[in-house]
Amino acid sequence: VLNGLLVAYALPAASFAIAAILFRRRGEGRAVAVLEAGAVVLSTAFVLLQIRHAATGGDMAAPVGGFREGAWQVSALWTLAAALLLLNRRLGDRPVLRWGWRGLGAAGLAFGILLLLANPVLDPDAAVAAIPVLNELLLAYAVPAILAVLIARTPEAGWAAGVREAVGAYAFLAAFAWITLEVRHLLHPTAMPLDAADIGVAELYAYSGAWLALAGLLLALGLRGGVPALRRAGLLLMALTVAKAFLVDMSDLGGLWRVLSFLGLGVSLIALGWAYRRFAVAAPRA
Repeated sequence: VLNGLLVAYALPAASFAIAAILFRRRGEGRAVAVLEAGAVVLSTAFVLLQIRHAATGGDMAAPVGGFREGAWQVSALWTLAAALLLLNRRLGDRPVLRWGWRGLGAAGLAFGILLLLANPVLDPDAAVAAIPVLNELLLAYAVPAILAVLIARTPEAGWAAGVREAVGAYAFLAAFAWITLEVRHLLHPTAMPLDAADIGVAELYAYSGAWLALAGLLLALGLRGGVPALRRAGLLLMALTVAKAFLVDMSDLGGLWRVLSFLGLGVSLIALGWAYRRFAVAAPRA
C-alpha cells in the first residue's frame, strides 16, 4: 500500500473528492460532475492497481497473476460497485455516481463470468490456498455472490430491463460454484482439476449434501423475505440435486440401501412440498 500508487492515485482521488464537496456547496453542477468522475476513476484505478502490485510483487508489467489475482479483482469490483451505490443513495442520486456503480457492476459481472468459466476444476494453473473456506474461492465466488444479491434487491437495480435478472442469475451461479468448488477443495486441496483426482462416491454424496443445504437456505430466505426469485432458485437447485441423486448417486447402490435411499428421498420431497405449500402458496403475495 505504501508505494508510488498512493501518491499517483489515492491522494489525487481524495483531492478530487474534497474539491467536489466544496464545489457542490457553491452549486456548480458541471464542475462537481467532473470532480466526482475524477474521484471515482482514480479510486478505482488505485484499488485495482494495488491488487495488481500485490499479486506480482511490484512488477506491474508481469503477466496476469492468474486465478488468485482475478479473485481479488472481481471482489474489488463488486465491493466498489456496492459502495458507490450506497454513496449515490446517500447523496441523493448523483449522475456520475449512478453511472459509476453501474459501470463497475457491469465490469464485475463480466469478470465474474470469466472466473466461472476459468475455475480451478477446469484450469490446472489456477492456484488456491490449501486452507479451507478462507481462500481464493471465497473471493472469486462467495463474496461477489453476496454483493450481487444485495445489489439486485435494491430499487436501483431495475434501471434497465433484464439487469436485475442478470445480476440475480450470476449471484446464483457464483454461489453454486463456490459451494461446489469448496467441496472439491476440501477433499482435494492440492488436486482440484478433474484430471488430477477422480471423483469418488464420498465426493458425489458430499456434492449432493452441499447442494441440498444451499437449496434449503435459498428456499428459507425466499420464504422468510418474500422473495420469489430466491424461492425459484432454491427449487431449481433442489430439482437438480434430486435428479443427480436418482441418476448418479444411487446408481452404485443395491438391495436394502437403495430402497432406504429412495424412501428417504421421497420423504424429503414430501416434506419440501408441504413446507412450500404451507409458507409460500398459502401466504398472500409471498
